[in-house]
Amino acid sequence: MRLRPNLSLTIFLWEQLKRFFPYYFGAILSLFLLHYIQSNLPFYAQELGELVSKGAESFETKKFFLLALGIIIFRTSSRLLFFYPARVMERDVRVELLEKLESTSPLRYKEFPAGQIFQRIYADTEQMRALVGFALLQIGNVIIALSVLIPKIIEFNSELIKAIIPMGISSFLFALIVSRNRKYHKKVMDLQGEVQNFILESYSGKTTIQNYNSEKSFIDLFKSNSIKELLNFYKAGVGVSVSFPLVPLGVGLSLIYGASIISEQGMDASALIAFSGFTFLFLEPLAFISWIGIVFVASVASYGRIMELVNKLNIKSEKEDFFKEQLDVSKSLDQYDFKVNFWEKELNLKSYKNKWNVLIGKTGVGKTEVLFQMAEVLKENNIKLSMVGQAPYIYSDTIQNNIFLGHEVSEDDLNRAYDLLKLFGLDHLASSKDELLNLDVGEDGKRISGGQAKRLCLIRSLISDADVYIWDDPFSSVDLILEKDIFEKLKVSDLVKDKTFIISSHRITTVKQSDYIILLDKEKGILEEGEQVNLLSQNSKFYEYFEKQMV
Repeated sequence: MRLRPNLSLTIFLWEQLKRFFPYYFGAILSLFLLHYIQSNLPFYAQELGELVSKGAESFETKKFFLLALGIIIFRTSSRLLFFYPARVMERDVRVELLEKLESTSPLRYKEFPAGQIFQRIYADTEQMRALVGFALLQIGNVIIALSVLIPKIIEFNSELIKAIIPMGISSFLFALIVSRNRKYHKKVMDLQGEVQNFILESYSGKTTIQNYNSEKSFIDLFKSNSIKELLNFYKAGVGVSVSFPLVPLGVGLSLIYGASIISEQGMDASALIAFSGFTFLFLEPLAFISWIGIVFVASVASYGRIMELVNKLNIKSEKEDFFKEQLDVSKSLDQYDFKVNFWEKELNLKSYKNKWNVLIGKTGVGKTEVLFQMAEVLKENNIKLSMVGQAPYIYSDTIQNNIFLGHEVSEDDLNRAYDLLKLFGLDHLASSKDELLNLDVGEDGKRISGGQAKRLCLIRSLISDADVYIWDDPFSSVDLILEKDIFEKLKVSDLVKDKTFIISSHRITTVKQSDYIILLDKEKGILEEGEQVNLLSQNSKFYEYFEKQMV
């Protein structure tokens, strides 16, 4: 099953039914056998009541045992056969959403905070599982129960059909009232995503001193959104709370109505026992009509939120189409010619292939944004690239799994990774190769320093074997000696042979190791560019920019 843009919930459920038809067929058959067996219970109870009234000292228990065994077998089977496809659906939808997030441009989903994306992938897919696993099961349960039990009541006494009408009416009213709360359920889910995002941001913010200074106002903001969530949750639950007593009220009225019919016809107490048994059998499916309504309302809201994300991920943004046209590969075989937006003007940039190209400029000039646009341009033109931002993410896993990200690896791959770990000065974290590769770095790399985490991400980038590497200020956290050592060894390594590097930096030591320099200025765009060897004279803008560092 694939989540296509604007895929309706009805078609989604129909495709789920077709995909797992043998399971659902077996589940429906199990439900039929379950209710057929259960429909004998009132007659067994009536028979037992008559025996007791006649003073019988013993009765046959075998059929009660077989009835109980059949109920256990077919009830369990029906649920397993419904729940398994629902679990598979939940897993597949989650994997597909993650694949879409992984393979599409961040431009398509940048309006969704992390908490909202988490809610859609985890909570909303779980709600869809409840719809497919629980609600569909109970719909089948209701339909089959009615188709089996109504003929049985007619066979017993056709007049008693009228007695179950109060139960049906009360369940219908409950479902109707609950269905009107859909907008509140969706609002609750949206606000849960916002609250989730506040929690994530608050937790991440603990690593900065600024958060300690502004914590009070941040918590006030969190409380405000939490209150909104609780108010909408309350509104969504009011209808349920007020109308839920309708269900037991309907059952009580049906029992009273049935008892009056039995009394009018002069039937004995055993008939009332039998009707009570039928009422009990009707109670479960009719009560579940109410909960089916609740699940459907919440699931419709969840599916709408999932498809909102899917539609964004499947539809290209205008910027992506723009980026696709901003790379000229025809002018020269030895360079990439980019066009990027730079402070409301178009900037023409070139980067030489198989060289180290570096962007420099004052803090805030926009180097990171330029690198991001260059990455988007390359991606849209199907050029294999690897980008490492200023704060790349480290998973709560081992160093090996962070480098290879779940790919199958050979011993040569592990040796290559270990050589890079030594090259980037990370081999001192453990006493042996195996210990180092299996070292758990903790959530977001909390067990290692920020600089070590950044270098680990650079290694992950190099292992990807891309054609172009875009690194944002990659060596800002390493000392000058290690930086020089990394550059010298990388440049002679087969790993980066015929590879293009586009990096940014504030350090002259990094720039001196590069081949081509672009000096950016917010007002003028490209202030100066050229080969590194030609920009070291005292007459260059490059020299003026780095004059204090050179001193």
